[in-house]
Amino acid sequence: MRKELWITAGVTAAVLIAALLFQNIELSQANVVYHQHREQPSEAELGFCAVCGGEAALCTHLPIIEVNTGGQKIPGAAYEPEDGSGTAYETGENGETEIRVQFRTIEETGQRHHVTDAATVSGTALFRVRGHSSRWFSKHNYRLKIVNSSDPADKQKLALMGMNAGSEWSLHGPFLDKTLMRNYMWMNLSAEIMSGYVPQVRFCELILDGEYQGVYVLMEMITVQEGRLNLKKYRAGDPVFSYLVRIEPEITDEKWIENFSFYTYRMEEDRRLELVYPTLKDQTEQVRQYVQIDFSEIERELFAQENQTGSHAWKDRIDLDSFADYYIIEEFLAINDAFSASTYFYRNARGKLCVGPVWDFNNVLDNFFQPMPDDALILDRRGWYGQMMRDEEFVELVIRRYRQLRKGVLSDENLLAYAREVRDWLGSAIERNDALWGYAYDPELLTWHERRSPEIGGALEDVNPESYSEAFDWMCDYMVTRGQWMDEHIDTLRQYCHPSRYAGQTVE
Repeated sequence: MRKELWITAGVTAAVLIAALLFQNIELSQANVVYHQHREQPSEAELGFCAVCGGEAALCTHLPIIEVNTGGQKIPGAAYEPEDGSGTAYETGENGETEIRVQFRTIEETGQRHHVTDAATVSGTALFRVRGHSSRWFSKHNYRLKIVNSSDPADKQKLALMGMNAGSEWSLHGPFLDKTLMRNYMWMNLSAEIMSGYVPQVRFCELILDGEYQGVYVLMEMITVQEGRLNLKKYRAGDPVFSYLVRIEPEITDEKWIENFSFYTYRMEEDRRLELVYPTLKDQTEQVRQYVQIDFSEIERELFAQENQTGSHAWKDRIDLDSFADYYIIEEFLAINDAFSASTYFYRNARGKLCVGPVWDFNNVLDNFFQPMPDDALILDRRGWYGQMMRDEEFVELVIRRYRQLRKGVLSDENLLAYAREVRDWLGSAIERNDALWGYAYDPELLTWHERRSPEIGGALEDVNPESYSEAFDWMCDYMVTRGQWMDEHIDTLRQYCHPSRYAGQTVE
């Protein structure tokens, strides 16, 4: 008997130790956030430049990226064909959708940078304009895909500016966002909130074919690999495997997969689900069917009529914490794209479905093309959230988590301090950027694709700032007002899960 008790106690101890080890592993997977403006010295801290004495055309504390196209036309910008057929995208001189370029970075820690400095990293890349609405902007966003110099089909991974080695990078050029900081700020803060992968970001200044292009944000693009979205690697023939999908407009037929909410008209018009991973070369019919069936079954369970009477099978298959955090971030920032564009979902093999990674914060905090309200819930009935808010457990999780975040990461004090720190650290880079792109403070000089539009009866100047300081103040004021309104109204989410709301609905 004593021997049996000893064995039982030993097994119990082993289980507890294993659980603690597993918990520690889970905790170790939390995002380690690198706040560049806190880790890298400011202009004031660097002081006088002994190299150029302040005489160089560009003497900056930000890293520099230089891209040389060799005079090639860069494909990808949007335009309207003369035949009126709608939006089209420019190609290279020989019909290319991307061109081969040479690039280099200048990113030595703790010193000023000049275009004449030696390269820190250099290589060959495929290059094009990227984005959706931003393809119309004069200041372009670019995709940089690092490849073998002798074989462009052979992707190469390089570590840039202290971020994890990867092949695919986004050069985000803030244009509609006059503060220059929304993507940088909210990628970093989202990484403090969410436990799953969030792309890393770094400020830099871009030189393109010898010409200064202003302040940019280098961003890791969402790819499945170690150091980014780290899912179990797909191997041909795996009966169960990891996948990554996203909701986007304008998905080509070869990339989109059928899903339940598309065929039941629960997705927004012209939106489809794209299978991102496994990648196209591995997307056999069996692979596509597996993802289509698995994802659609979760949607069916969520939207099932039985959901009205207490069936919660869907909760066993999705990660509630990821959906709660994602909702709070997107709602707080008044993002119009959730379940409409740039909305990702991933599932590690035999794990639960998570929403994310987050992507594209350029239009947040009332920086969308039309004014966004600061006094209304925007996403509570949108996409899957319309169904999830029927569940009391999920609603209480959202409210509890929101209250917790407002005492820390999302507190007014933290957000305002963070924004001011970034502004001050950017320093003269803001002035250099405005010297090139400052005409954009006059909306009359912009096309309707490049500026914000007022509500009916309003004026352009009501929604388009006239200076950097005004753009910064508008963002901060909206951020505080939005948070205070949500503090008072987040509890109204409980209306959606109260029994009286669906009292008249029955299931036969």
